[in-house]
Amino acid sequence: MFNKDKHKLIMTQILKDIYSDVTISSLLGFKGGTAAYLFYELPRFSVDLDFDLLENSEENRDIIFERIHNILLKYGEIKDEQKKFFTVFFSLSYEIGEHQIKIEINTRETGAHYEMKSYFGIPMLVATKESMFAGKLVAMTQRKEFVSRDLYDIHFFLKQMWDIDTDVLISYQITSLKIYLETCITFIEDVSNTVLLAGLGELIDEKAKIFVKSHLKNDTIFLLKVRADLLKN
Repeated sequence: MFNKDKHKLIMTQILKDIYSDVTISSLLGFKGGTAAYLFYELPRFSVDLDFDLLENSEENRDIIFERIHNILLKYGEIKDEQKKFFTVFFSLSYEIGEHQIKIEINTRETGAHYEMKSYFGIPMLVATKESMFAGKLVAMTQRKEFVSRDLYDIHFFLKQMWDIDTDVLISYQITSLKIYLETCITFIEDVSNTVLLAGLGELIDEKAKIFVKSHLKNDTIFLLKVRADLLKN
């Protein structure tokens, strides 16, 4: 059985080590589901660590690769690691039979904004709510395969009435928020109900599972339609 407490403990220790390292702490912006879970009360567990490299250069890619590699060795076995032009990636196994922790650093320019937040006294650069929302919308429509976590998170952001960072959308050549929200609506309408819990079921409680199966898709579409209707273009 998946031990969420242990997984969270390992992830947060890795985060502490990354943001306590003055060589790389200012280079990495923390984003994604785990950032939303730890800082914005996203009501689901998250298992990976996602970052943006804020100053992309070959030197900085080399530095973060070396530093994070050495940090991860303290917690288990690195099963995979890659250093490419647009991505730095690691997969850590901290215990046989447990989930691996994936650490991914995007090196593309995303237009996202970050702000300093504290996690039990450790300062971390975290994506703003607005940037996180925009990034999640883009992720949902641009992945090779549908990921149910994206839809769940988008619904939460909509219910919280977060704004959407258009700078992030512009970095992906999306110039009209209204048209893009309509695109997202069409995308969600085409999602099969049979995949809504895929990759999500073990991250939420039973009450949330019932909601996901019965209401998540239609409720998200409704909220997106309301948001799009408020926009002029």
